[in-house]
Amino acid sequence: MLDCDESIALSQEPPIGSDWTSNFIAGTAGGIAGLCVGHPWDTVKVRLQSKELASKYTGTWNCFSTILKQEKVTGLYKGMASPMVGVALVNALLFGVYGFFMDIQMANPADEPTLMQIYLAGTGSGIVNSFISCPMELSKIRLQNQQGPNTGSGTFYKGPMDCFKQTYRQGGLRACYRGLWATILRETSYGPYFLSYEIFCRALTPEGQRTQDLSSGRLVVAGGFAGIAGWLSTYPTDVIKTRIQAQHDSAPKSQQFRGVWHCTMHMYREEGMRVFFRGINATVIRAFPCNAATFLVYSLCMRALIPSQEELA
Repeated sequence: MLDCDESIALSQEPPIGSDWTSNFIAGTAGGIAGLCVGHPWDTVKVRLQSKELASKYTGTWNCFSTILKQEKVTGLYKGMASPMVGVALVNALLFGVYGFFMDIQMANPADEPTLMQIYLAGTGSGIVNSFISCPMELSKIRLQNQQGPNTGSGTFYKGPMDCFKQTYRQGGLRACYRGLWATILRETSYGPYFLSYEIFCRALTPEGQRTQDLSSGRLVVAGGFAGIAGWLSTYPTDVIKTRIQAQHDSAPKSQQFRGVWHCTMHMYREEGMRVFFRGINATVIRAFPCNAATFLVYSLCMRALIPSQEELA
């Protein structure tokens, strides 16, 4: 699942005209709300996934309280500018790609999509989205891992644009896309995310009603649990992605990971199987309120932007 990205599980009825605009605006607002709620725990997750920093903390709550004590509230929100800027772009891309994959699978758009069609469309949209999210994730992770200019932790970045500039100077465009394959593997979690969201929605829909008519409360529940399911489905690849993207191109070539498999085997030999689940508690803590906030704000915005049938009558 996107870190930069708290996106909206799309309605199976493709939005058109002003409905698409309303969906985009509401989706962006929901994404920002989810980001504000979830980013502190994302910072905790990234710190615990980092080999150099994880040893400083005894667990999730210790990491959270230590950052708060030493770096104040702003420390928990390090690196948020990059995903904040990308929320609108990510949502626009997901809407378009998800709709495209649904269209090519369904002969009649009016039919209810199967769970497999939803899963494949979600997976496809996540893969395409990786090409946008990868450089934003790299910037976010490096900013989250730095503790200050005088800590002796290596390169210091003033912000996301400074991070991009320094990364580009060191290794060109290829350096900005470090960890792309790991990002692609992680973003396939959109398949399980959309799938579980649809399953929860159908389970929560009263008999004789449509999933599109679910109340805000039920959308929050469906979105929250779908977020947890999506994250758990590919979590080990997120740890691998963090390790690869946290490395700097200035490091000696002999110490750099050559790819996903090399990083995986290196981590397993040195730290065992448990390393692939580091930070998972912070992720689970983050997933429900983050996605719940996303869906709640999305739902409220949609109701404000699109008049109800009673208002139109």
